[in-house]
This record gives sequence, C-alpha cells and structure tokens, in this order.
Amino acid sequence: MGGLRGTALQLAVASIATCAFWLFGYDMSVMGALITEESFLSVFPETRNATTLGITIAVLELGALIGALACLDIGDRLGRRMTVFIGMGFMIVGGALQASAWGLGQMVAGRVLSGVGLGLQVATIPSWQSECAKPTSRGKWVMIEGGLQTTGVACGQWVGYGFFFVKGQMQWRMPVAIQLIPAAIVFCFIMFLPESPRWLIKKGKFEEGVFNLCALRGLPEDDPALVEERDAIFASFEAQKSEAPFQLKELFQQGNTQTFRRVCLAFFIQSAQQLSGINLVSTYANQILRTSFNLDTGLSHLIAAAGGTEYAICSILSVLLIEGLGRRRAFMITAGGMTVCFVIISALLSTGQRTPQLVAAGFLFLFNTFFGLAWVGGPFLYSAEIAPLRSRAAVNGVASAANWIFCFLVVMTIPTSFATIGWKTYIVYAVLNAAFMPIIYFFLVETKGRSLEELDVIFAAPGDPVKNEKSMPKNIDIHEARRVLGLRNGSDDEKSMEVEMKA
Repeated sequence: MGGLRGTALQLAVASIATCAFWLFGYDMSVMGALITEESFLSVFPETRNATTLGITIAVLELGALIGALACLDIGDRLGRRMTVFIGMGFMIVGGALQASAWGLGQMVAGRVLSGVGLGLQVATIPSWQSECAKPTSRGKWVMIEGGLQTTGVACGQWVGYGFFFVKGQMQWRMPVAIQLIPAAIVFCFIMFLPESPRWLIKKGKFEEGVFNLCALRGLPEDDPALVEERDAIFASFEAQKSEAPFQLKELFQQGNTQTFRRVCLAFFIQSAQQLSGINLVSTYANQILRTSFNLDTGLSHLIAAAGGTEYAICSILSVLLIEGLGRRRAFMITAGGMTVCFVIISALLSTGQRTPQLVAAGFLFLFNTFFGLAWVGGPFLYSAEIAPLRSRAAVNGVASAANWIFCFLVVMTIPTSFATIGWKTYIVYAVLNAAFMPIIYFFLVETKGRSLEELDVIFAAPGDPVKNEKSMPKNIDIHEARRVLGLRNGSDDEKSMEVEMKA
C-alpha cells in the first residue's frame, strides 16, 4: 500500500478501478471505428459479410461471458484482486494477438481471450470498489468508473478518427495495440492495493480484514465509527455463514436474505443495460451513420467521436444524478428519455427524406445523453450493492454473464437487423426501454445512502423490500439489525469474533 491511508488509499483503489473500466470502454468501441477501413478489410475480407462481421465483433462478448461465469467459481476462491490480475493477463495476451493478426482465426482467438479477461474484471471491479468504499461515497466511486468507461469509448472513437488519416496497416493495428497500455498498468499495480475487507472477513481473516478497513478509512481500530462499521460487517457475515461452503444452488434459494430475488434484480439491471440498445451507438456508430444517415466516411468518424465525447461528459455528470435522485428515479427517468428518442428516430427515418434523417442523427446522440446519465455505471453499481456478502461474487458473476449474453446477442444481430428491417430496428429497442420502467418501479429497492449491511436487513425484514426500504430509517441501529437478521443481541457474539481475530 506504500503507506497510503484514508482518502489517498481510496483514490489509489479508484484509480486502478477506473483504469480497468477505461479499458472496458475502449475495447467496446475501437473496433467499430476500424471495421470499415480498407486496410482492415484487405486482411480480413471475410468481414465484408454482415453475419461474419457480427460474429467477429461479438466473440469479445462471448469470451466475456466465459470470464463472468468463471467468477462463479474463482471470484470467491481467489479474491477480488487476484481475479482482476488474472483477467488483465488474459487481456494482454488477447490484445497482442489481435494487434499482430494476419488471419481471421487469430483475430477471433485474440478477441475471445481479451473477452475472458474483460469478463473477469467487469464482474469483479465493482464489487471490490463497493466493498472498499464508504456507504456515503460508494455510488460516487462506482459511477466515476462508469464515466471512465465512456471516456474509453470516446477515446476509441477519436483514435479511430485520428488513424483514419493514416495509411497502411498501422491504421488499424496501432489503435488495437493501445489497449495493452492500461491492461499492463492494472496488471502491475493491483496486487499492491488492499484486498476487500469484507471478502477477508468472509474468509475468516478477521485481523487482516479489520486492518484493511482501518487503512481504507484512515481511522484507528478503536474509533467509534470504525467499530460500528466493523460490527455491522460481522453481523452480516454471521447471519449468512453456515457450516457448509457456499454452493451455487443457494442462488436459487430465498432464505432469510432473499438471495434469489436479489439475483433476479442484478440479472435484470445488467441485462437492461444492453437491451437498451446502447451498442447501436458505441459499437456500430460509424457504420450506422454511413448507412442509415448516408454520411461519408470521414464525417461519420468525426460525428461518432464527437458523440462519444458528449456521451462521456454525461456519464461523468451521472455521479451527481445517481446520488441526487437515487438509483430508482435515475433509472426510470432516463429509460423514459431513451424510449422517446427511439420512437422519434423511427418516425423520422421512416420518411426516407434527407432532412428528417439528419434530425434523427441528433436524437441518436440525445439517446446517448440519457443512457450516459444513469445506465453506464449504474447497473454495475446496483448489482454490486444488492448482492449479499456470502454470495456477492457469484451474484455479480451471474449479473455480468447476463450483461455479456445480451451484449453478444445485440452486437451480433445489429448488422443483420439493419440489413433486413432497417429503421424498424429502433422500434424494437423503444419497446424494450419502455418495458424497463414498470419493472424498476415495482421491484428495484433503493440503495442510495444505505450500507451494504443495511440492505441485508431490508431484505430480511418481513414484507415487500421496496416498501421496507422506504419505511426504515437510515443507519439502522446494530441491535435492531441483529434482531431482524435473527441473531442474538448482546456482547457474546461480538466477543467471540474478537477472540477469533486474535487467534
């Protein structure tokens, strides 16, 4: 840790987390800026076919799905840092294979390996960040990750625009190779940062867990605020521990903590992120601007890059929105805005006239604005917050897998969809976005300002968790929390934990 404590250490954790998510965004966008270039097509002529192109781009998501599912097993066994470390190793190898590819097989293999690494880190980084952060700043840090992801998207599009003017193989190989830089940074430095205190406590490493918690908060072990947080973590751990090791079947069981319900919420919110249609813009922006809006290659590159920049700015502003309005209202308002954008785009493109087409391009970027204000980092934040400690890695693995499954389906089908039904593609995504709003209203529990342990109490209490959250006070008393969780009140349990720490 290099002697860092408190805010400085939190910033170090956030820096590595945001670097990893910048890479996530860059990887998702950079190929979209390159697939229309003749230098790329001359090496991979097979990608002139829409289906082959869709598969080539989408295998990254297929690899990410494998990585996310792997977290169901290794996420808790290896810990948060080691999982990300291994993921970055995969991304370095995969990126090198892509940048040096002279055949479609090597390109596909490289994208699969990069995808595996991407899946490992995207399923893990939000949990690591959430478990290290204070309840009052947890949303801010994870949403900043989302902002850096969209900065990565914008950088990928600007790099593609800059290299549009470069001739030869460097036109596409150098943009692909740039991803190796952030991957190497995370790979080299993450093991010097603290492991999640909550994961350590879950694994019975109480002394190390409390030590890391003290370092992250910059407080002594006997500070009242730290003791309160430590005791809440211990209570949550005690309520969820059992004699047998965690088994995947627990994800489908309700129990005191309503695990299955929480899995469903995490699965939904990350699926919704992809089913919103964001990859219409982030992955295929250049191609869509050329085909749907009839713009020339250079102008489509420039507009896509400018749109990516606006997208990144809105994502950074989402830090204010998600903490100001709360998760539920931010998701619902922006889903409504995205629905309206796609309805208007469909209507304008259906005319077949030039002026309405150009206006529709503006609404495509307004969609970006709404998405950036809540849906970039929000789903990753929410799925990490909503998961119980005992199964947090597995729940986030399932949620991340859902994200990648639907990302794969969307990315793979978009070229074919536009080739067959054209502008009607936007109607499909308008309907999907409209369907999100009632689901969010009736089922998503607000997590703003709640500690991860308070959420366990909210789900353990009788009745509807959505209504429970609204009626329960913030900073639930530890004795009331233990009562709701079905634990003994008193000092005996706390003393037993302290004995285990010293053992």
